[in-house]
Amino acid sequence: MSHSKRTASGATKGSSTSKRARTTCTDPDCTDGSCPDCADGAIHLDPTVLSLPASELLDLAEHEDRTHSDRSIVTSLYEHALSKCTAPELRSRALLRLAEYVGYADYASQAITEANSDVIKGRARVLRVCLNPNNWVDLDAESSEKVEGLDELDKGLKEIESGLSGAEKDVVLDSVVALMGRVEAHELCAPLCNRLTDTALTVSYAALGWTDHAGPVDHVDEEDTELAQAASAAAVRWSQSATECTVAGTQIESRLLPVLAYLANQTANFEACKLRAQIMLVLSGVLDDDDAALRAFDSAVESLLLAHKITPDDADVVRQLADLDIDTSV
Repeated sequence: MSHSKRTASGATKGSSTSKRARTTCTDPDCTDGSCPDCADGAIHLDPTVLSLPASELLDLAEHEDRTHSDRSIVTSLYEHALSKCTAPELRSRALLRLAEYVGYADYASQAITEANSDVIKGRARVLRVCLNPNNWVDLDAESSEKVEGLDELDKGLKEIESGLSGAEKDVVLDSVVALMGRVEAHELCAPLCNRLTDTALTVSYAALGWTDHAGPVDHVDEEDTELAQAASAAAVRWSQSATECTVAGTQIESRLLPVLAYLANQTANFEACKLRAQIMLVLSGVLDDDDAALRAFDSAVESLLLAHKITPDDADVVRQLADLDIDTSV
């Protein structure tokens, strides 16, 4: 039985997995101030959840993390899982998950010390660099052009790439999502953002069998779609940071050919159209050849109009079209 089914079994009708995990109160919607499970404001995990083996409890925490459950519940699940982990491999995984979730460098340091996995070590090193406020954008100061902790970053990214060589796509996806999580958690300086997203592209391309200068991606298997979409999101952030790092327009275009080939075949997918539009807008501003830049701009508008046709009420697309002075009433 899977961890999600185990947790859901026996839950009152209509109650969520999170509510079942959270409290021993029989009413998940309880508002009684005298209820000991609800009045103190603390998270009370169900005893059946707490009795799970360490590996299952960690699986449950990761599941609740992926499904964006209440942060206090997810944090508590990770903490309880860590407290029960004794095997080094499992404990280092729990340390990394908790470190990434709450942004705590000390847990990352412990994970580096205890882990045998290159991926865990690498992600923990990357996390420590990303948690350094000197690597965040300061709106009141000139943006940093250098990464503080560059040697550690280099080592961490190399460990991630080597550890994911030949790995299953779902394992690669997990690390791509983690890298993008670091990019989204803080506004990182452009060089650091560029390095993280570049590694996300590298490991995604390898897992998907894409290569730079790839021809049209005519078909992506259904089980590969999530990784392809994650790679596409990474491509947008990479292109933006590459521009800030003054990477040549032709180099940016060349790096993103596989993603652009994939997105070109996703004209019925709203998110894919939006992502392609963002990349093409970047290219329209960095390509030296005027004709190529104009074609990129026209392609961006075409993708935005496709996205607007699919979801007319999306405020972001409507705003971008208005900013570009594009009439959507035609």
